Amino acid sequence: MSRKQVLILGGSYAGVKAGKTLHKIFKNDENVEITVIDRHNFHTLMTELHEVAGHRTEPDSVKIDLKKIFAGRKVNVVVDEITKFDLANKQLSSENNVYPFDYLIMGTGNEPNFFGIEGAAENSHTLWSYEDAVNLREHIENMFIKASCEPDESERKKLLTFAVCGGGFTGVEMVGELGEAKIHLAKKHGVNVNEVTIYNIEAMDRILNMLESDAQVAKVEKRYKKLGVQLLKNAPIVNIANDSFTLKDGTKIPSYTLIWTAGIKNTKFTSSLSLDMGRCDRVNVNDYMQPYMDGEVLNNVFIVGDSACYITEEDGPMPQIVEAAEQSAHTAALNVAALIQGKDLHKHTQKYHGFMVSVGSRYAVADTGFKTSGFFAQFIKHMVNVYYQFMVGGLRQIWNYARHEFFHIKNRRSFVGGHFSTSSKNFWKLPLRLWLGYMWLVEGVVKIAEGWLEKPMVINMMNAIAGYNTNGGSGGTDGGSAATESFSQGIIEASANGANVYATPLSDSGTWATEAEGATEGAAEVAEALDLPGIIQWAVDHKPSGYGDSLMKAPEFMLDIMNKWMAPIEVPVQSIMVIAEILIGLCLIAGLFTFLSSAASIGMGIGIIFTGMADSTMIWYIVAAFALIQGSGSAFGLDYYVLPKIKSIWSKTKFAKKSYLYFDYFE
Repeated sequence: MSRKQVLILGGSYAGVKAGKTLHKIFKNDENVEITVIDRHNFHTLMTELHEVAGHRTEPDSVKIDLKKIFAGRKVNVVVDEITKFDLANKQLSSENNVYPFDYLIMGTGNEPNFFGIEGAAENSHTLWSYEDAVNLREHIENMFIKASCEPDESERKKLLTFAVCGGGFTGVEMVGELGEAKIHLAKKHGVNVNEVTIYNIEAMDRILNMLESDAQVAKVEKRYKKLGVQLLKNAPIVNIANDSFTLKDGTKIPSYTLIWTAGIKNTKFTSSLSLDMGRCDRVNVNDYMQPYMDGEVLNNVFIVGDSACYITEEDGPMPQIVEAAEQSAHTAALNVAALIQGKDLHKHTQKYHGFMVSVGSRYAVADTGFKTSGFFAQFIKHMVNVYYQFMVGGLRQIWNYARHEFFHIKNRRSFVGGHFSTSSKNFWKLPLRLWLGYMWLVEGVVKIAEGWLEKPMVINMMNAIAGYNTNGGSGGTDGGSAATESFSQGIIEASANGANVYATPLSDSGTWATEAEGATEGAAEVAEALDLPGIIQWAVDHKPSGYGDSLMKAPEFMLDIMNKWMAPIEVPVQSIMVIAEILIGLCLIAGLFTFLSSAASIGMGIGIIFTGMADSTMIWYIVAAFALIQGSGSAFGLDYYVLPKIKSIWSKTKFAKKSYLYFDYFE
């Protein structure tokens, strides 16, 4: 079998899906080579461009490195710009390279459609690429900068008038971002926010035609009013100049900023291939995503995503949404595999899970089988985004998304406000880190001196506190050891005196003492019994005492586990516990692996509570560990030096790349 070359043109939603599908099928087949070609080295999150343009998130938030997406996979990534298509001879060409293919999947997307409106292409701003979003972001802020020092009122009004043409998803989301951005941009540049005017202009009598519910559309319009957005319906634009635009009724609105989101069409290259075209200049395709040329099917070429015109009587035309792009790409990839493997082709089916549109950072409407609006709809939109990010880039990309949308968001422009993004410097955590480390270290050292590495200490104590009968479950200590009975009697006597107690093992004889608030004989005996070197003995002598009563009795299932399964290995289990406490303490003090140490501290604390041997002091251990779990070792700790090196080495391993189990570098 000759080696088959499969080219995927475009690292779009469709291109990424096609590449991942083909990888799964041919990952162990050396006779198939898969290549993705794009003029960028990144995949653009087209549905999030409005957030960058509207100053909600940073430009990097809409970029995912294509080589990282396909790392460790049977997909080559080539960054090049294709300038010539030769479908007859099965090759694509750029200025410097030629790419032969046996099968071609084209997901090149669309470009803005200006419908022949005078001045639209020359004078409007578009939002259909990463470059568009970045340029528009800069332009919007420049308008506020210029307005801040413009004395002429009419010129200032022109600078601060922003219009979005188009009432589809992109237009509505863009105008929602502007409605929020005007507040902090005006404050930042000393502009009166009341001078800012924002329009959404729609040629038809309704915005958001893909939403079937008029009630949801009405909610969007109500949100517009809250954001100060003026909606003009039945208002087609007929002319766009550099400093104004004109509506069909003759109204002329002075403005330097008109954002065009009114329509899209196929790219010039795709339209020039002599393929049979359908509605909106999209390429007609059959049930297998194969295009036609002069009425004949091209068996080895597949058109996917927004470029494809696919219509069925049952489902109507394929919409230009992410889910449709992915589904059509999946169909194309399956059919490429079927042709290579000599199997039957896979017929495309349309099944969509709904539509969502945000109006700013805190409000959305969604129709996902049930209709929602407001905070919950925005939550659904984020969860859909998280799911997509996971499918494309795993946990690494989910973390990136969370950073951009929640943890590093500015001006409180998140659906949870700024609660997750407020941060403090890690050096303020240093005293807490040292103190918690000291507490754990002393816990472990004391247990070594008490003999936890040499003889059983835990199970009898648990049984006594819980009143557990090892021969018959709970309900007394009959059948327990003499040490257990002595311990229980101590608790009863101390309780009778009104004392809060917790247990402390004292000697090899198996006897126990109780310590009460205001009566520290037990602690004194422990301190006298220990003979530790220097500072360790001082630390033990000055170890903070607890607050008395056990937080809870050990549940019966825990007691059963300990008595039936752990008793034969009690000393090894105790030893692991002691060593873990010492390691947690040392790591926290040194600021080494503080994330793992803090997480272990939480787990250890919860485990000790379930044994019934923890008083309320343990709550402090757990709460302090939560405060230290992120970044506390980066200030005056070894994590500052060690973690960057470990991350660098780990991220270069084949396993990490393929599994996405690493974090991207951020300054």
